[in-house]
This record gives sequence, structure tokens and C-alpha cells, in this order.
Amino acid sequence: MKLQIIKHITLLLLFLSLGSAEVTAREFRLRGQVFDSKTREPLPGAEVYLSKKECGTVTDRDGLFDFTCSSEDSINILVVSFLGYKKYFVKLRDFTNGAKIYLEPQSLDFGDEIIIRAEKINIMKQDIPLSRSIIEYKEIERYGSSEIGDILKPIPAIRIEGNDLDGRRIQIRGSNPDEVNVYLDGVLLNNVRFDNAADLSIIPVESIESLEVLRGGNSAFLGNGAFGGVVSINTRQRTEPGFLIKGKLGSFRSRYLLGDINIPIAGKLILNYFGQISELSPTIEYFPGERFSEKSTNHRIGTKKQNHNLTLNYFMEKGQWSSRFIGYYFQYEKPFWKSEYRSYLGATSYRGEIFGIRNIDFQVNHLFSKDRVDRNQAGSAHYVSDYTTNRLNARFAKKITLKNGAIQLLSEYYHDEMLSELKTKDVNWQNLLYHAFLYENRGSVAAVFSVNDYLKKLPIFSWKTYLGIRGDVVANGNKDITNMAGLKIDYTLEWWKFSPYFNYGKNVKYPTLVENAYIRDLTTLSRADSTPPRLEPEYSNSSELGINIKHTSGGSLFRSLEFSLALFSGTVYNKLLTRPFDNVIASVQIGRNNTRGIETSLKLNQVFNRFILNASFIQLDISDPLLYAYKPKKNFSLHLSYVSRFGLYFNSTFFYEGKSLAWYYDNENQFRTETITPFNDMDVVVGFHIPLVKNAEAEIQLAGYNVFDRSGFRYYYLKKRYWQMSLALRY
Repeated sequence: MKLQIIKHITLLLLFLSLGSAEVTAREFRLRGQVFDSKTREPLPGAEVYLSKKECGTVTDRDGLFDFTCSSEDSINILVVSFLGYKKYFVKLRDFTNGAKIYLEPQSLDFGDEIIIRAEKINIMKQDIPLSRSIIEYKEIERYGSSEIGDILKPIPAIRIEGNDLDGRRIQIRGSNPDEVNVYLDGVLLNNVRFDNAADLSIIPVESIESLEVLRGGNSAFLGNGAFGGVVSINTRQRTEPGFLIKGKLGSFRSRYLLGDINIPIAGKLILNYFGQISELSPTIEYFPGERFSEKSTNHRIGTKKQNHNLTLNYFMEKGQWSSRFIGYYFQYEKPFWKSEYRSYLGATSYRGEIFGIRNIDFQVNHLFSKDRVDRNQAGSAHYVSDYTTNRLNARFAKKITLKNGAIQLLSEYYHDEMLSELKTKDVNWQNLLYHAFLYENRGSVAAVFSVNDYLKKLPIFSWKTYLGIRGDVVANGNKDITNMAGLKIDYTLEWWKFSPYFNYGKNVKYPTLVENAYIRDLTTLSRADSTPPRLEPEYSNSSELGINIKHTSGGSLFRSLEFSLALFSGTVYNKLLTRPFDNVIASVQIGRNNTRGIETSLKLNQVFNRFILNASFIQLDISDPLLYAYKPKKNFSLHLSYVSRFGLYFNSTFFYEGKSLAWYYDNENQFRTETITPFNDMDVVVGFHIPLVKNAEAEIQLAGYNVFDRSGFRYYYLKKRYWQMSLALRY
């Protein structure tokens, strides 16, 4: 008994001795932070390991590492490695926990996946400092959902509107969906139609490598017209062979089948295919009089979806060339009604070195979509509505590294086309009721100049200033120059890192092709109708003051803490007032709105080594709800995640949406207002990983969404109780 007590006391003292990396015969813990010696910026993704032992880790997005090893070798060496930098070596007996490690840059050939990812991360960091959240694929897998809206619930200031029938769109800080730019591997997904918003349904969740949300309207590179913010999604780029096959069954007769296969060819050429097919019977009807009441049910409604993603990556000595094709198909069908939506995206890009010039990023992509509604009115007669859109985009980016800073350059070209047709047809005849063709050309250039410095006598204190400028030119004659500025300060004290920041700037958003057509009351349009003066651009002035705090703990309660707080304010003017979710303009360009708010989040990682706790809150003050209808004044979410040692995991997300104001025109064209009452609900996921031979594993999962059924089928939510079971096999 005494021996057991002595043993436990010894282990406890060993666990609590965190002052230095003393090597014992059993285990020891190493913690530190890795920086670029030239820019003084943290290096995420650096490898940290022992030279003679099979243990190590990689640094997180703040350059921090923390891992425990077992060893009896007192002369072991700690190695820090990162492509593009000289390796760092230090004997363990000379290393002190909490030390900062500075890596020296050096010229290295490309050809490894890690350097491509690091290059993309560095380019993003050159933008104006904003409030941001990042979700990695490991966390996404634990959510289990195939709907990206469920993944975004724990992120502050995020709300998803829409449903499975007409797509899901994102709001940030009370913005409208057309004021959020969504990028998939650098390709803008916002459509060319009336709403100018991105349908998140196009993006299959299981193919996401990382998802980053930038909140605020002062992004110089990705945020043209994005008064609310930017969502940047990167899909997986693996170099090793592997596959995934997954099936799901759930409520509303839902069925999913998806697969992913990665095939290396001749070492440097890698082929990847991801495909998903799903069916759902939502049982929901829509009628104008049901906007704020319970929906009618119709069990004869059926929906089908297909996602296809084919990627070819070629790793050369000086960079990476990628080509991608994405196809999305959606069908909604009920008696006497059929709606089909098709979207195709082709993109090719190169990142790396050209003619001795490093840090080049070039991309060309083409987005095509076709939306058709076919109504069978009587007998064999049909009423058909077609929207066809095309967008060609070319982008060139270059990063120039200076002694104490960097210059990031970006130039873009857009060509947008839209064809709209209405017609009636029967077996032997066809009548064209409406035909409109619109197009637009737009060019942009942007630059962000950043300077970083630190106090030589106080190296734990550093700062970085940003100055951004963007110019946009539209074929109709609009020319705008917008600017923004920011400041970020980093203060590191042992295992605490405090990062206050500030930004201020102006943004511009151009009305869509269809909005211009409606406001001019055009019925039959030609190419010549695309160039006359049209609506004025919308403008936004916004500012943000925030702080990010990160603490890496040595105790057993939790491994790290992340806290963020932001105060933001934005004024939008020249706002076009439109009927919510309607293609009719109620009033012209007279709108002005002020949005102010506060958002905060707290995340505790590795609580008792097994739990992750994440809480977020936002409160909004929107001056004109007619311009920003259906925006809850308060949102709150609480997320708890648990991962056991033997493969069991558990996730739960509790979320609350406060009241919001709705306005609409009823069937008699009378103006009405309605208050949507607050509600709360919860998602729950339980799963189990089953190891198989070698690197193969099976996974079984049970998920429940909106399990309290607090919102039901009320207006535009469709957050009905939904259960789903899945079985997956991956290698």
C-alpha cells in the first residue's frame, strides 16, 4: 500500500514539474513556439520531433507545440523542421520549456504538400487583421453532418438561412447573404443571379480540409462587396493513397452515398475524386400565405442531389499545378412541378516559382449554372423559366518579402453573363414570353503593405501595421478606389499570448445584373442594354476593435485556452431596398443602415485531456430592419466535444436564436410586419472508430439535429428534428 502511494506521488510530482524539459526514464513534456527569424511571425505546421525517438508533433496556427514523450536517452536532440527553413537542433538538456525558436529561411525546391499549404496560409495573413475562426477537418469529421450549416453553428456571428429546397446561404454579423463572399479553393462561388449569394449546398462537407471565416468588411483581397465577411474553404490535397466510402440513412427518407479516392501516379502526379449522391423527401410545401405559419405537408415531394469533385495535382520542383472540375446537381419535384439546378466549375491554378520569381499564385476558373423551373399547368402544357449564368475569372497574386514586412499584390478580372427566359410550350408549339441577356466586365487590383517590428530590449512585444488599397473598374463606367488600414499587436508572456487589433476601411458593392434590369423596367434585353448607366454602387464604412488571447496551460485541467472579443460598427449607404426573398424591388436606392455589435467566444482544448468546450455569443443593433430583415438580435451557441482513447467520440451543440423582425407583402399586396419569436435547440452526435488492418478503420455514427424540435416548419427555417445513422470505411 505504501509503495503504491509513493508511486502515485512520484508521478504527480513529475507531471507538475513544468519548468524545464528534464528527461526521465519514463516520460517528459516539451513545449515551445516557433517563429520566422526574419518576419518574427509564428510558423504553423512546423515539425517538432526527437532525433532518436518516434515522437513529435506539428505547431498550431500560432506556432505553438506541446507534446509528451517517453525516453531513456539523455543525449536526445530536439529537431524543428519546416520546408523553406534551416533545421534547428538543440540538446534536450539545453532546452528550456517555453523557449521561442527562430528558424532561418533558406531557398528550397517545392514539391511537398506542406509547403503549398504554408504558402497559402502566409498569403492570407497579409490581409488586414480581422476577427477570424478556423475549423480543421478532424473537427469537421466529428460533427458528422453533411450540411455545412451544422458545422458553422459554433462560430461566433454566423447564421445560416434557407433550407434543402432552395439552398443554404450564410449571414455574418447580421449581413444579408449577398454581402458574404464564399471561396472554394480560391474560386468565388457567389452566383450571378438576383440574390448574388453563394449556395453552401454545393460544397460537400466530407471533402473539406479547412474552413476559415473572416468577419468584417475590410478584407482587401477577398472582400469586394463583402460587408459582412468572407468564408474561405480549402478541400483536401493528400499525397498518399487512400479511399473513403460512406453511407447514411435518416429521417425524411434521406439516403446518402459518398466516396473519395486518392491515387498517386508516378510520384508527383496525384488524382483525387470525391462523389456524393443523396435523396430526401422533405414533405414541405410552399405557398405565399404560409410564410409565418406552419407549412403544409406533401409526402409526394422528393429531392435529389449529386456532388462530383475531380482534382489533378502535379508537384513540380518549383511549385504546384492543379486542375479541378466540380459538378453539382439538384432536383426538387412534386406533382405538376419540377425544379432543377446545375452548376459546373472548372479551375486551373499554379502556385510556386516562375522564371526565378517566387511566391506566385495564378488561377483561371469558369463557373456555369443553369436553374430551370417547369410547371405543368394543365394537360400537356408547360410553363418554363430558365436562368443561365456564366462567370469567367482570372486572378494573379504575388507576395514580396521585405526586410521588416511584405507587400501582397492581387489583380483580378471578371466576366459575367446571364440569360433569362420565360416561355410556354406544348407538344406542337412554343411561345417565348420573356428573353433577356446581360453581361458585365470588371477588373480589380489590390495591394496590402505590412510592416512588422519589435522592441529589441523587449522581444516579447511586437506589432504589425497594415495599409491596403483596392481599385475596381466596371464596364459601365463605375470606378472606385477603396482603402483600409489595420494594426495588430502581439504580446507574449510565458504561456500567454495577447493580440489586440484594430481595422478601419471602406468597401464597395456593385448591384447585380438582374437588379439593374428590374430597376430600369426592362422586359426584352440585348447586349446593348448592358452598358448604359445603371444603379449606383453600395458603399460601406466599417471599423473593428478586438483582442485574441491564447493560453497554453501546463496543468491537468485543460491544455489551452482561446478567447476572442470584438466590438464592430458599420454603415452601409446607397442600399437597394428589396422585398425579402422576392425578385421585386419595393423601393429604389435610398437605404442607409447602421449595424453595431459585440461578439465573443471562448474555447477550452483538451479539458481533462479528452474534452473540447466552445462557447460563442453575439448581440446586434441594426438600425433599419427593412434593409436587414430576419436577423436575430442575439445568437448563442455552446459546443461540447469528447474523444476517448479507444475510439468513442461525442459532440453536442446547443444554440439559441433571438427574436427578429420580418416584413412582407401579403396576397393583397399589403405591407405586413411579423416578429419571429426566439427559439433554442440542440444537435447531438455519437460515433465510434474501429481500427482494422494497417491504416484502415471503420466508423459508425448516430446523429440527431434539432432534437428538441423547437422551430419546426416555421417560416424559412425548416429546422425540423432530424436523425441520421452512418457507416464509413476509410484507408
